[in-house]
Amino acid sequence: MQARLLINSDSPREAVRRVVDNPFSIGRDAANQLQLADPAISDRHCLLHQKEDRCELIDLQSHSGTFVNGIPVHRRFLEHGDTIRIGDSELTFLIYSNEDFAALHTSSGPEPSTSPTGHAPASDIGVDVGRMTRDLVALFRITNAINSFRDPALLQQEILSLIFEVVPAQAGAVVLFDDLNGEPSSVCTHDRKRGAGQPIHVERELIHRAIWERSAVSADLPHSHTGPIRVLCIPLIAVEKILGALYLICPNASSEQHEDHTPFLDPVSRIAAVTLENLLTLDTLRSENRLLKEELRQTRQLIGESRQIKQIEEFIARVAHGNSTVLIRGESGTGKEVVARAIHQSGPHPDRPFVAVNCAAIPETLLESELFGHEKGSFTGAIGTRKGKFELAAEGTLFLDEIGELPSPMQAKLLRVLQQREFERVGAAQSLPFKARVLAATNKDLERAIKSNEFRQDLYYRLNVVSITVPPLRDHRDDIPLLALYFATRHAQKSKRPFRGISPQARTLLMNYSWPGNVRELENAIEHAIVLGLTDEVLPEDLPASIFEEQSSGLMEARYHDVLNQTKREMILKALEETKGNYPEAARVLNVHPKYLHRLARNLHLKPEPS
Repeated sequence: MQARLLINSDSPREAVRRVVDNPFSIGRDAANQLQLADPAISDRHCLLHQKEDRCELIDLQSHSGTFVNGIPVHRRFLEHGDTIRIGDSELTFLIYSNEDFAALHTSSGPEPSTSPTGHAPASDIGVDVGRMTRDLVALFRITNAINSFRDPALLQQEILSLIFEVVPAQAGAVVLFDDLNGEPSSVCTHDRKRGAGQPIHVERELIHRAIWERSAVSADLPHSHTGPIRVLCIPLIAVEKILGALYLICPNASSEQHEDHTPFLDPVSRIAAVTLENLLTLDTLRSENRLLKEELRQTRQLIGESRQIKQIEEFIARVAHGNSTVLIRGESGTGKEVVARAIHQSGPHPDRPFVAVNCAAIPETLLESELFGHEKGSFTGAIGTRKGKFELAAEGTLFLDEIGELPSPMQAKLLRVLQQREFERVGAAQSLPFKARVLAATNKDLERAIKSNEFRQDLYYRLNVVSITVPPLRDHRDDIPLLALYFATRHAQKSKRPFRGISPQARTLLMNYSWPGNVRELENAIEHAIVLGLTDEVLPEDLPASIFEEQSSGLMEARYHDVLNQTKREMILKALEETKGNYPEAARVLNVHPKYLHRLARNLHLKPEPS
């Protein structure tokens, strides 16, 4: 195994470091095998330990955590292509050979002598009919090619090839820009003798002038290895923006010959620009869709390395590829929907729909229509036919959350659907097949509900084919640091604020709290800290007051919370007295941020609330 680390940075070159030593340590200190000058990284942050043909990543209790593919980990066996993020640095783990990494080199050339050609009309009325026929045939062929290509790169190559049948160019390029003030995002080249993909020198000044003037521009370059040449540049003007330019290099010829080709190249460039814009937009939408699906898949992964999480992962692996109904039980906020989505994503068809229904959140009068849909005119307000959740789930997964709150009439109808595998829209006479897999979740004691006639026993047996109980957060406290790091990183990115880690004092408070709201309460507490915090790390003062109050109430004699607040009051009052009430100066004396001092004084009732 030839393990390597690809160090991703803002530099145009990407460094590759071979993992030779075992173990291989990474950190800010120079003693590490890989030193990264990143203030968010610990001195000894993590290490790679090779075991036979596998490589394990081990976090060395770092301050800001170690992430693999966006998930915080303590120990993790790495696969080829995994992305490791520590602090603000990203590393890509590679084990396969023949990985080619090349830097893009650009060259500069002599300043061209430019002159605009504009959109020249035909030189005279007696234009050559053969030339017009040739141009028209080429234009038709380009139009047909545009309708038959779905890949932007292949389309650009075909357009250049067809243009060469009309224009006596020795080389050409389609130069595209995401930002007209930046570097080209794509350069597709074609050489008459050497074929496609050959590098050519492009005069950026000429392209910028054509784009700025929105018209064709020609330039005589004074020297070349084949003699003087002329360059013709036509902007690619699409519907919403200018994409770039069509760049053609021709052997030495008179200006009049090039003027004759401009009426042909102008419509070609406009047709090509509109089609390229549509294809590039479609590619962008596909990429965004893929990224959103990946983000959804990552955000629904189970975070944690405790024994309880491992058992849930084993359960998911066993039931995911079947079609059995699964009942997921657990307290509110433990992540029952996360488990349901993980079962769906781990199954054979993760691309199929996952439809979630909260049975407790829909009014009873609307529940039947919401689940089964309705026909037009079936009741007052039914102005059109509507598909229900059962129909929208198709052959995917239907997740029924809070199934214990389902009203008794709907319990009977749900039982019939699960038995017959068909349903009817409200007001319809024809049955529709039900093919989706059913996952149900509840935080209610269904056995007790059966005894009190609140839940049907036959429906319970139909739902409870396979069952799992998601443990409360207090039963797997070892996962709290990883969950806190994951939530803090995600909310810091949403808030666009820096984040370097969670302080040891804050981590201790998080570990000792009972978390009656489970994982959902932990996420809310971390979001609270990220939004209200004034530093780039989570401090105890940033956490909700409920976390302090519960733990301070357990210290009866020490009265930790009261003593801590009293000490803060005395320090603030003394600093204000020394600075004669000047808050910025007092903050400097206390070595805290002025905004934090104002907020702390207000929380301790040392400063009146603004009216």
